[in-house]
Amino acid sequence: TKIPKGAFAYCASLTEVVFPETLTEIGESAFTDCSALKALRMPLEMKKLGGFAFAACSGVTSVTFNNKLEYIGEFAFSKAISISSITIPDSVKYIGSGAFYYCSSLADITLGEGIEVIDHSAFLDTALYKNTTANEVYVGKWFICLKEDTAVRVDLKPDTVGIANNAFYGSQALQQMELPNSVKYVGALAFAGSNLVSVVTGSGVEHIGDQAFLYCDKLSTVVLGSFDYVSGNMEESNLKTIGTYAFMSCTLLERIEIPESVNDIGAYAFRNTGIYNDTLTGIVYAGDWVVDFNEYIQEEITIAEGTRGIARYSFYNCKTLTSVRIPGSVSYICKGAFYNCSALERVTLPDALKVIEDYTFYACSRLTGINLPPMLEKIGRSAFYAVGTVKNYATDTDADTLIIPSGVTYIGDFAFYGSGYRQADGINGEIETGGIDIIIIGEGVEYIGRCAFYGFRSVRTVTIGGASVIGNKAFFECPTLEKITVLSDLKTVGERAFSSCTSLREVILPDTLKTIGAYAFYKCNSLVKVNTGSALEEIGSFAFFGDTSLKDIYLPASLKTIGDQAFRGCDAILSLTLGASIEKIGDHAFYSCGSLTLYVHKDSLADNWSTYYNSTFVPVVWGCELSDYVVSVTVSEGSISNAFASSVISAPNRADYVFVGWSVNPASVTAEYSMDDIKNVSDGTTLYAVWHSTK
Repeated sequence: TKIPKGAFAYCASLTEVVFPETLTEIGESAFTDCSALKALRMPLEMKKLGGFAFAACSGVTSVTFNNKLEYIGEFAFSKAISISSITIPDSVKYIGSGAFYYCSSLADITLGEGIEVIDHSAFLDTALYKNTTANEVYVGKWFICLKEDTAVRVDLKPDTVGIANNAFYGSQALQQMELPNSVKYVGALAFAGSNLVSVVTGSGVEHIGDQAFLYCDKLSTVVLGSFDYVSGNMEESNLKTIGTYAFMSCTLLERIEIPESVNDIGAYAFRNTGIYNDTLTGIVYAGDWVVDFNEYIQEEITIAEGTRGIARYSFYNCKTLTSVRIPGSVSYICKGAFYNCSALERVTLPDALKVIEDYTFYACSRLTGINLPPMLEKIGRSAFYAVGTVKNYATDTDADTLIIPSGVTYIGDFAFYGSGYRQADGINGEIETGGIDIIIIGEGVEYIGRCAFYGFRSVRTVTIGGASVIGNKAFFECPTLEKITVLSDLKTVGERAFSSCTSLREVILPDTLKTIGAYAFYKCNSLVKVNTGSALEEIGSFAFFGDTSLKDIYLPASLKTIGDQAFRGCDAILSLTLGASIEKIGDHAFYSCGSLTLYVHKDSLADNWSTYYNSTFVPVVWGCELSDYVVSVTVSEGSISNAFASSVISAPNRADYVFVGWSVNPASVTAEYSMDDIKNVSDGTTLYAVWHSTK
């Protein structure tokens, strides 16, 4: 599936490569300087070509790209001097810097319609570049660069779709630009360092790249859409994103209108502009967006009514901010907006907010009051990483409860990592702790991310309304967690999901569960009861390793695999039933389970189990008829392995029943034989388990 970095570099005699159709990626410099290669055909599943992948392959005359390729890395074909023609498919989104640099024979280039980024110098010193007689160089519908920096105004072709990265970088002559409405992409550093005075982006632009107008210190007029010269107003705009540092250090830019179509503005997009420097409230607004803060910021702030968005990292590392009130007009709070605001204690979020983006409140360690909006749909990666007590005032009055609203479908990786408590200087310098002890996750959640609640220090109970996946280490090392209840839909408990939850006593899992991952409940040494549901198929290696208090667990008839050392050290378990479906039991699966007796279905596939599955030689009762419990056993020669390995064969287990003994009569409610008498019953005898209800 992947050819790694440098794998065939400098194989000067290599003339032909046939790629498998399964290949998805060719790594950096994988075929650099393979000068004897003649023709290349990319395989069907290829998605990424790494940087310098075929650089200096001077003998290559043709390249056939596949229709799933998305990424062509930097200098991927640089100095491939024999290529004269290429067709780049519609699937390609990114062409890296210098990708076809000095392909001196390359005169015919067909670009697909999916291109979103062409990085600088991608087609520099190709035959197409050298043969272009006009000052403006185009590849397909993309403007690439100027040959000479002489024009005060450049009128792009009316069908231009994109402006490549660095296209007008550092231009000293250029002063005015009005982009045709066909342009969708303005590349990174496209006009950076130029002498632009005014720019109209047109109605078609969807993305303005990072640093696109960086250090344009004469730029005073920017219209982010089409412009009506009669009314003097912006008309239409399809702009969605403005990149990081996009207008940074445009010192004459004092006013800008942000179109309603914008949903994301990058960090420091307007830092050190006139907009930034003239703000005395401490909150920097660009149009109806908050984009930054400056030295005048107060401890307690209220975002202005009518504000639509808060840009990425707007309040990054603001050490003085303690309280923020955000009005209902705000629809977008972008990535990292309050990243590392270490003094922030209170935030009021708008009810209509649908997404809390990645890193929004990352390391806001004193945050003790925040509402999770009822319309919320997604909580991003590390959104509340290492924050204080989180509570939902809107729907719950108990300060110790965190409710994830039912509309949330996704909780990202590390979303609440290390959260759930507040530490502060107490009396005499002591540390005060306290926080959420109940987490209720709504029924709409489909995915709980990797390490989502890792190290949540105060939680005692977790109820999950619905999630198909609990990610790896999702609740790893939650030291106070006592009970987990999953109500529906769960299919996978990830690796180490609840590992080292040392206070965990009870786990209730639904009938939809298929897989318990490796180390899932590793060293949960207070765990007493686990309900695995009726559809479980796999218990991973070390899943219950070291759970010394575990005694109440049932293995359903659906179970197929028990991994290596899955129950090692679970010395409180008295019995387990192994159904006919079990195909594999790994090495030392029940090692050091000193009180255990195994009851095995009469049709079991034991021949496929590891030779060392029972390395502690606990008693095994073969030939059982099982339901969810032991129904009967027919005694025969060898039907009990290791019968005298312990002083007593432990009784089988059944939920809500107590085992009384054995009877030869299937309808009997009294027992003729005790548990241990099974060792002395005559061969051929069928014994029926006698159960009495405890309800």
